[in-house]
Amino acid sequence: MAAASCALSSSASAVRSATLLSGNQVAALDRYNSSRRVHSTSTSLIRTAAHGRTQLPIRISTTTVQGLHERRSWKLVRPSAIAVGPRDNNNWVEKEWNSFTQVAPSSPSSPSQRNTKGWTDRNGVEDSRVVAQLRNIAFAAEDRSEMHAIIGVQRDNWNKLCHMTVNMTTIAAAMLAAMNNGVAGSTSASFGMSMAAFLLNGGAAGFMFLASKFQPSQLAEEQRTASRFFKMLARDIETTLLIDPRLRKAVHLYMHDVMDRLEALDVAFPLPLKPNGLVKFPKEVVPSVLGSTADLSETEILANNTNGWSNAMVQDLKHTAEKLKESDIEIYLGWARNKEHDNKRLAMLAPVLAGSAALLSLLGCCQPGIHLAALASACSIAAVFGSSFSNGGQIGMIFELYRNCAGYYEQMVQDIQSTIRVPVCQREDGELYHQKIALKLGRRDNMPLFSSEEKTAGKLF
Repeated sequence: MAAASCALSSSASAVRSATLLSGNQVAALDRYNSSRRVHSTSTSLIRTAAHGRTQLPIRISTTTVQGLHERRSWKLVRPSAIAVGPRDNNNWVEKEWNSFTQVAPSSPSSPSQRNTKGWTDRNGVEDSRVVAQLRNIAFAAEDRSEMHAIIGVQRDNWNKLCHMTVNMTTIAAAMLAAMNNGVAGSTSASFGMSMAAFLLNGGAAGFMFLASKFQPSQLAEEQRTASRFFKMLARDIETTLLIDPRLRKAVHLYMHDVMDRLEALDVAFPLPLKPNGLVKFPKEVVPSVLGSTADLSETEILANNTNGWSNAMVQDLKHTAEKLKESDIEIYLGWARNKEHDNKRLAMLAPVLAGSAALLSLLGCCQPGIHLAALASACSIAAVFGSSFSNGGQIGMIFELYRNCAGYYEQMVQDIQSTIRVPVCQREDGELYHQKIALKLGRRDNMPLFSSEEKTAGKLF
């Protein structure tokens, strides 16, 4: 019997060398060889195969091979087209091989294995194509983040250069106008200084008009904010791919969400100044659109204490969204409206003062006896202060900052409203989602997130 077992092991090696078998088929044959007793009538046949005097042909049809290749998630089954050895009714090798190589579709062993939300196949292997697509989106977001950061530095340099140029030019014009008032008796000297003051004030007025129109400080803040949100999107994708697939949002929902966020950020923070640049003085101040909007026509779905969700958690998130809309978003929008009004007044005042100084300097050339040069000098100094408050104080940047803060909270509201309308089994894990919202608000992950006495939901800004 020991010799028969050795012969059986040798026959397995001969079979594997004679044909190309799948790993599951070889494992089944080895398992059979170690568990079954060798029948006496087949001992001579196996010994013959072990010594190489006879080969056991294994015949596998093309259809069977294709089926096994396409259905790679199957377990070993009985393929009717597989035959080992001479095909006769007394051949025990063929019969037992067929009994050990029967394929049936595998079924998940537990509900946790079935709840993969489309991220993995039946064997628990993550879909490499989905991962590659998400990494492509993350790479695009990182590339945009770097691009916006570079342009943000460039436009910040524009703001500094414009501010320094305007101030130096206007101060020089004010000094010339003051000196012109002191030498009013000399016609030639007075004319020269008046013309110089006129040209300097006129150039300063032109720079102030361009700075007021394009708001370099606001342009720089737009690009810095865009870089931050694009980087946030890329890190969100990378973090999602690191956690367990069962804790993630359903793959089709997550893919749709990240693409909407990428497209919304492209629209919210355009690169060109014209013609698709942001309006610097909008008629109505609204939050920045940083992602997709929730479809409120769909009904809310109650939690059933699965996937980390509970009804108490849903109510806490709904209360948070209502608080954000009523208090936080309105507060930042109110501040943004105030800054927009202040910036508009200063943006109009500084060029007007510089233009008035230039006109007074020009009139001083024609009528040197009148003290127009002193008025021109005073207007130039006032224009310097107006430009410093507007551009040096970066009021446009502050307006953009408040508007983006309101957009940040508005996107959280939209995300909460869309999440509670998704089936519970397709949502992100409830505890992780609740913690994510708490961290975005600058709070600890408690239930509830804030007390009823607090006036605002967010503590981050």
